[in-house]
Amino acid sequence: MHTVRFRFGLLLLAFAAVTAAAGDALLKYIPAGTEYAVSVDADALRKLSFFKELSTNSDAKTFLEDFERDYNIRLEDCSELLFVGGGRRLRGMLAETRLSEQALASRLRKFGDRFSISGEGGRKLYCLLSADSIVSSRITIALTYLEPQVVLATEREYIAPFFTGLAAPAEARRALVTAPKGRPLAWSFLRVEALTGGKKKKNDLSSMFLKGMRTAYLELNVAGDGSGWRLDGSALCANAASAQQIAMLLPTYLQLGAGLLFADDPALGREFLQQVKIIPDNDRVILELNVPKSLADRLGGFLESQAKKRIAPPDPVPPGVGPAVGPGGK
Repeated sequence: MHTVRFRFGLLLLAFAAVTAAAGDALLKYIPAGTEYAVSVDADALRKLSFFKELSTNSDAKTFLEDFERDYNIRLEDCSELLFVGGGRRLRGMLAETRLSEQALASRLRKFGDRFSISGEGGRKLYCLLSADSIVSSRITIALTYLEPQVVLATEREYIAPFFTGLAAPAEARRALVTAPKGRPLAWSFLRVEALTGGKKKKNDLSSMFLKGMRTAYLELNVAGDGSGWRLDGSALCANAASAQQIAMLLPTYLQLGAGLLFADDPALGREFLQQVKIIPDNDRVILELNVPKSLADRLGGFLESQAKKRIAPPDPVPPGVGPAVGPGGK
């Protein structure tokens, strides 16, 4: 549970630290069938003092290593990232990168026979087989250059569906995602009705919450060096009645989430929730979250303490005391 709480908090704060929306260089490669998109400005993230402090954390180091393993490219190579996907077979990461195609191939060749080059749709794919000890768990990650500074990275089996999605008219593909009008620090878009369509209707809290929601959009800004931040969200609903219902249910979900994340400091969780405003506006629900520097500092300290607790060694076992044996044990 500590791991889940810390990783959620790490993701939340990392998302809060980014500083620009994905540009047209990436948006024009959104494929048909896209149901979600998340944009991150990696260059701006690295400039923040917050990220420099975060990068010394063991979980952050593991995240960076996992990123390279999952996408065949290092985060330090990327200027901007755009994660997109939809359905079961459409997913991928688009990246604006400084790494040349020749440099990438040279780096991947060091992995020996795990590296290979293949083709799809007239494009060259740089593939790397994972090194999992269990053969059945091994997957091949493919990376291909869509233009000299834009790459697509995903599992090899998802390359063809992605290329098929790119064959649709550019204007129609671009209209699938609500991108920011200005220059927010970061943004994400979710087509909720596409993800929930076709499922059996239930009367549980989750189904009631999502029932009348069509799309959800979030954008985030940071203040100064990232010491304080603001999150703005908007959910488009089926009608005004649905918006009112969702506005009533949303605080319950936030309280449940805060209860997990701040289980070791409920007072901090309550203070965090006090910064949230939920406003129904006709067929939309508006969410505003302001985190001033003082609260951001406390949140950072809390997450750091959670990380240390998670990696703390177990209490020593006294000499002569073995593991407990249950009834019927030997």
